[in-house]
Amino acid sequence: MDKMKLIIDVDPGIDDSLALLLAGVSPEFELMALTVVSGNIEVNQAARNARFAMKIVGRDDVTIAKGCELPLVRNYVDATDTHGKDGIGEVYYPKEEPIDHGSATTVISRLLRQYPYQITIAALGPLSNLATILKRDAEVLTLAKEIVIMGGSVNVCGNCSPVAEYNFWCDPHAAKIFFDAHLTNVTLVPLDVTYKILLTPNMREMIRQFKTPLAQYVVNITGFYVDFHWAQERTLGCVINDPLVIAYLLDRSILTLKKGHVQIEIEGIAIGESVIEFREKDSSKLSNIAQSVDSKKFFELFLTRVFSEQKDDIQLMIEKGMIL
Repeated sequence: MDKMKLIIDVDPGIDDSLALLLAGVSPEFELMALTVVSGNIEVNQAARNARFAMKIVGRDDVTIAKGCELPLVRNYVDATDTHGKDGIGEVYYPKEEPIDHGSATTVISRLLRQYPYQITIAALGPLSNLATILKRDAEVLTLAKEIVIMGGSVNVCGNCSPVAEYNFWCDPHAAKIFFDAHLTNVTLVPLDVTYKILLTPNMREMIRQFKTPLAQYVVNITGFYVDFHWAQERTLGCVINDPLVIAYLLDRSILTLKKGHVQIEIEGIAIGESVIEFREKDSSKLSNIAQSVDSKKFFELFLTRVFSEQKDDIQLMIEKGMIL
């Protein structure tokens, strides 16, 4: 079976790093590149964090390319209050630079032209890199097989304002450029479904008990995230948004989808809001919008993939009703 050619456009970030772990250990993927953008943390540290995550799972071979340092128009506001000063929980502060492979936009454009209609793009951060490509050459992204985006909110409150999710709020102009391009085969995975992906205290304690370097990394980077969720929301555990996109690419039954037209607000109190019109009939303007998620199926996949050596213990904890 042919592997899925995958580019991950990312801003690691705690949950982004967990998504990279899942992608890195999944043999179904041919990881073409990790392209990095300023978002949760500025692009240079984000690139170091991406390299660190890849090294944890023995994937030093993956190309990492730095992209946009700033949003297209808006002043940059990072999410270090959520992810820590280093972007991954203030434990590791990775300092090792990835090899310079050129700019992220150049790498994405080159790969799409080299493998037309074969590459899936998973966009887990602000859409600055993809919008920059569209501004330079609107045809390049049409060469992608599909683009799956973690971003936006539909019927739930945002995490940066009452209506806006961080990735779109951080660079709303990029998100608007992207969705106004009406690319085909775009899927949006909003907070409506990612909010249901809660790494619970029991799951985290189970992972700690595995006592491997990988398990310790996951426990360490999520500690800051857990404290943030308690302080801000009185939630026990932490929502891990981005791995859901990678899991969906592995098992399409995890999400249910509905066609909708996405518009992005770029000014005023609603800046960054994703406005979804489900009654739009023009098929050329429609994206797939995730509506519901099988969180049990997600966590079974995520946990048994990332911690495959502990699969029996994970299944036992599931059978005992201790983690799901």
